[in-house]
Amino acid sequence: MRVVHVINQFPPNITAGLGRYIEEITPHLAADLRQAVFTLNDGSLPVHERRAGVTVYRPRGATGRRRLNRTRRAEFLLLAVNVVVNNWRYFLRLRRLAPGERPDLVAVHDSTNFLAALLCHYVLRLPVVFHVHTTEYGVAPQRSITDPIGVFAALERWLARIARRVVVATPEVREQLVAAGWNGDTIDVVCLGGTFERRLAGVDRAALRSGAAALRARLGLAEGDPVLLFVGRLERQKGVYQLLEAMEKIAVALPRLRLVIVGEGDEAGVARIVAEAGLDGRVLTSGGFVDGPALLEYYELADVCVFPSLFEPFGLVATEAMALSRPTVLGPGFSRIFLGDPADPAVRYARDAGPDAIADAVIDLVNDPAARRALAESGERFVRERLSWARAARETVEVYRTALRRG
Repeated sequence: MRVVHVINQFPPNITAGLGRYIEEITPHLAADLRQAVFTLNDGSLPVHERRAGVTVYRPRGATGRRRLNRTRRAEFLLLAVNVVVNNWRYFLRLRRLAPGERPDLVAVHDSTNFLAALLCHYVLRLPVVFHVHTTEYGVAPQRSITDPIGVFAALERWLARIARRVVVATPEVREQLVAAGWNGDTIDVVCLGGTFERRLAGVDRAALRSGAAALRARLGLAEGDPVLLFVGRLERQKGVYQLLEAMEKIAVALPRLRLVIVGEGDEAGVARIVAEAGLDGRVLTSGGFVDGPALLEYYELADVCVFPSLFEPFGLVATEAMALSRPTVLGPGFSRIFLGDPADPAVRYARDAGPDAIADAVIDLVNDPAARRALAESGERFVRERLSWARAARETVEVYRTALRRG
């Protein structure tokens, strides 16, 4: 089966979970599929190449080498324009293919690639499978953009109608889409694997501990000070503002605890909130996006990880923290699949998205060493036993086959 993925990130251009998803799953899909990826170019990458057995097409974009911050409205709009322009280029490239080279199916990832999906369906008459990695634009209660007239919601419903199958990562996202009027009969749940599989392969734990100790020194953390770690985009959907509010209560109960924030986005807003709340010295930031071995050192540094997302389509960062035996607190926006066995929970959920709920969950866990050890052990066991990219790939291929059979 020949499949074209239309997706905004592909290695080495990885700035969020979407890039990590496609990086992890394409090698496992290769056993059953001949794959090509149509993706964005930051201006420094080749337009056409073979990478790990995948044909990659990256037309030159309009933004050059500038890294866009999607939490700023103007830059988000510029990114959206760049995506639409490149969607048109993808369509032109597909239209030029000889009949024997045409893909059997086009997998369109997220609603930002709506133009490619519509053109492939209506003009090229190619089967489309729509992967919904986030509903933060049109359907989620907490959204990353302002859309008063519901343009994104309308586009997403349109894509759902023309797609032969819709793929989501959790049962909660499926329920959310059905509640918004989507046809549940065409929606398949394919839970993801964990990014730890590749990240932790061959990791030297002694070297990782040494790197974390050096990181502690660079951050100016005193020996013995508890570390609370947040990893993610600095924007409303990730719950970072509620976490900063929660720190005021946490700081009173745990005066030695330090919050370390890793990610990019609204750095200026975070700095302003920290200053206004008098949290200078209690909240430290990475200063931007962190990946690779450096990110693992941040996880190793943490006593507790907290991801208080208001909405999370899956949450790959949680799998990384859990695989490294970090006790983890999740916001109510995360799927309940991460709970595992309720009698031996793999994570702790904040009771709601408010600052008090986040603070109470963190304070209780930091003050309870036995609970931290139990969560660390059950969390690591859960992700290693339950989350597999090989399983996710098998289920994805079956969705594609179903889409072709039902054509």
